[in-house]
Amino acid sequence: MAGWPIVARDDVIRRCAAALATDSEHRGVVLVGDSGVGKTTVARQLVRTVDPMGKATTRFVLGTQTGRGTPLGAFCRLLPADVAKEPAAMLAAAHRVLAEYRDLILVVDDAHQLDSLSALLVQQVADAGTARLIVTVRPDDDLPDAVTASWKDGPLLRVDLARFTRDQTAELIGAVLGGDVDDRTVDRLHDFAGGSPLMLRGVVAAAQSDGALESAGGGWRLTGPLSVSPDVRELIGSRLATMGGDEVAVIETVSVADVLDLSILRELFSSDLIDRVERRGAIQVVDDGPNVIARPGHPIIGEVVRARLGSTRTRDVNATLARHLADFLDRKRAHCESVDPHHRIQLAQFMIRGSGPQDLNVVNHAAASAVTMSDLALGEELARFAFDHGGGLHSATILAEALSWRGRGDEAEAVLAQYDPDESDPLLTARWGGLRAANLYFGCGRVDDARAMLAAVRRRVSDPRLLNVVVAMEVSFAFYGADMRSAVALGTSALEKPMLPHAVVWAGMATAGALAMSGRFDEVGSVAARALAAADRCESGPQRYVIGVAEVLAHVGTGDLDAAERVSRRYSAMTSGVPQAEAMVCVIQGRVDLARGRLAVAAEELRTSLGRAWDSLQTGLTMLVAAWLTQAEAARGAVDAAQVALARAERAAGPQFEVFQPELGIARAWVHAALGETTVARWHACRAADLAHDAGMFGTEMAALHAALRFGEHANVARMGRLAHHLDCPMASAMARHGRAVVDHDGPGLDAVTESFAGLGATALAADAAAHAAQEYARVGNVDRQVDSAARARRLAAACGLRSPAVVALEQPLPITDREREVAILVGRGLTSREIADLLGVSVRTIDGHLYRIFPKVGVENREQLARLIRRDAESNLR
Repeated sequence: MAGWPIVARDDVIRRCAAALATDSEHRGVVLVGDSGVGKTTVARQLVRTVDPMGKATTRFVLGTQTGRGTPLGAFCRLLPADVAKEPAAMLAAAHRVLAEYRDLILVVDDAHQLDSLSALLVQQVADAGTARLIVTVRPDDDLPDAVTASWKDGPLLRVDLARFTRDQTAELIGAVLGGDVDDRTVDRLHDFAGGSPLMLRGVVAAAQSDGALESAGGGWRLTGPLSVSPDVRELIGSRLATMGGDEVAVIETVSVADVLDLSILRELFSSDLIDRVERRGAIQVVDDGPNVIARPGHPIIGEVVRARLGSTRTRDVNATLARHLADFLDRKRAHCESVDPHHRIQLAQFMIRGSGPQDLNVVNHAAASAVTMSDLALGEELARFAFDHGGGLHSATILAEALSWRGRGDEAEAVLAQYDPDESDPLLTARWGGLRAANLYFGCGRVDDARAMLAAVRRRVSDPRLLNVVVAMEVSFAFYGADMRSAVALGTSALEKPMLPHAVVWAGMATAGALAMSGRFDEVGSVAARALAAADRCESGPQRYVIGVAEVLAHVGTGDLDAAERVSRRYSAMTSGVPQAEAMVCVIQGRVDLARGRLAVAAEELRTSLGRAWDSLQTGLTMLVAAWLTQAEAARGAVDAAQVALARAERAAGPQFEVFQPELGIARAWVHAALGETTVARWHACRAADLAHDAGMFGTEMAALHAALRFGEHANVARMGRLAHHLDCPMASAMARHGRAVVDHDGPGLDAVTESFAGLGATALAADAAAHAAQEYARVGNVDRQVDSAARARRLAAACGLRSPAVVALEQPLPITDREREVAILVGRGLTSREIADLLGVSVRTIDGHLYRIFPKVGVENREQLARLIRRDAESNLR
């Protein structure tokens, strides 16, 4: 709103200026308001207010829709062109650049459009106090957590900018027009603009342009109908219609680009014309780090203009932009200036969407970079264009990798199967064969065909370094095929030798996972570190987040849940706003929350990961995440949600993901336990333990056996003891001692186990141990200790929302045995004696015998009364 006065915001300016003062308890402000309420105008006025002499250094950064998929997209022009693509390195480089400015005022406009890494940088700058911050956001957007944290828990003051009232509209119109405005005109303009200063400006400009707003007798009034409808899009369309063709051309160019360097725009249009369009509010020209850029004056303007353009005009504009951006980059190279990698990506996008010539090398490079950033949708778009336009095998491999990671294995195989490279380019042959084998295995579930493809690559490629690609795939196949011994042996041996970075990533990912599941927890960190370092040197894509899952599993297995939290935070800094990467971080954090017993939070995280672009990722991870979600939902008694999650996990299961079968078995056990079918639950948990043992997954075996113990299985205590000795870590030790104390009817021992689990932060496990202690004290008639342990169990269970069999039994203290309780619960669900007998694998006579003994113990005369008793108690406890 350059050129328009600031009115009706005096109180806002004063509050914000106080928060920006050097002696303030705040370190800046967040201006929150709907589109068009004047957030950017207030932000600019604040800069002038707090720095009237211009002695401070002011930098503007912009959040944009197109930049949201690029790591540090808003800050990219502040970064050196040669900074590493790894998000942590980019973040460190940005901090170094910002630290060089004296008395920095950092204006972050449209922060709701920031990528996650940019949002994290803003939060860190706010926390560190290295700059005074002025941030603008829209309130109803899906804001990055780091942005909201900056005012909810951080040092920034939130200031809400409301839409103008009718009186404020009158004040602004009077100030702009320089005279009185009749009440009817104020009412019409206010209603039309909907309280938006930006839309009001558009209405007034259009009305003056078409003569509907006239000055008469020292005042202003509307003499005719407004030329546009109240709809915002129609308003913008009307404004465009009042502009000259050259002005519209500027707006179209900026809207197609979304963000464009001003130097390039000035090559296309005169400075006077650009200034005129800016004054009319159709575009904004703002500082963005060391550069100056142009963007639409309002996001809706860009959307409307792009929608109005025909396909031919859109292609011509893109072609023009591509030509000028290419020339711009050539000049920078000629002067030995570094080229911003984001410019290269933008160039590729202009090329594929334009009518001019395309450089497939540029497009391929941009596509590979997008896949590296886990922006699979953009990677697919760019790679498909190159592939369809003769990019050959190079384009095919990039496209196939994007498709495979998006869960479209058959499409990826169709792309790769079109080629049969000879030995003239061994590197490309190895990459093609390795990728095709991986896709056949993971994307298509064709295990035998995948192994045959690896054998074919071995026959074609003789270079030992290139054969590392085959070895890496063999390690991965062993891991996902549930052969931990082979995966660990092959992987550790391979990683001791020189390997291509891409092979190190694949081998390290599988080896770290195999070590974590084998119980060799202490060895995971070094393997993960090497794999992540290799990922920084190649186009690794989503694999790095699978490495993060392995790291978390290792820490969860040992019981070091604080370390698991730190891993989650580290990977969260890598996501850069890419949906697939954010989904993976939800997986990592969800697993940590599940281990801590934060069941509702874990369920939300895992559910979010499955819903946030998860259909575009491989089904093996869907199987694992859905299995974990099942456990979280069932453990908190959400049976229907647990059954939905279990069905999804089972649909994703396949021979290529045998490694996750034990986790799926534990999920099935939890669903049956939530239904009160503890006999069946114990069977599934023990079966999962046997599968894990056969695969060499000793950490998973212990977790499955402990789940069976929690469901009432006491026959595996000696086995748990041996496993604890083998695993040699706090979590396994506590689980084994839990089993021993249950079998020995050791109430004090169970209290000690409760303390151990609570000390590890495993709240749900502590709740069950406390419930078991209460049962043992009740058995021997120690009422005081029973009350204490029961109270503790209830507190712990309430803290995490746990509804395990032990907790339910504590809440429904009926004088019956565990088997009788199971029968009673199934009666409460409405099952017949025949259905219960079939479920438990006994005779109907046995079930009727149990009922005959239950009735007098609980004071009922028939099964209908028993069912009502069970349902009444369950409903009472849920309340």
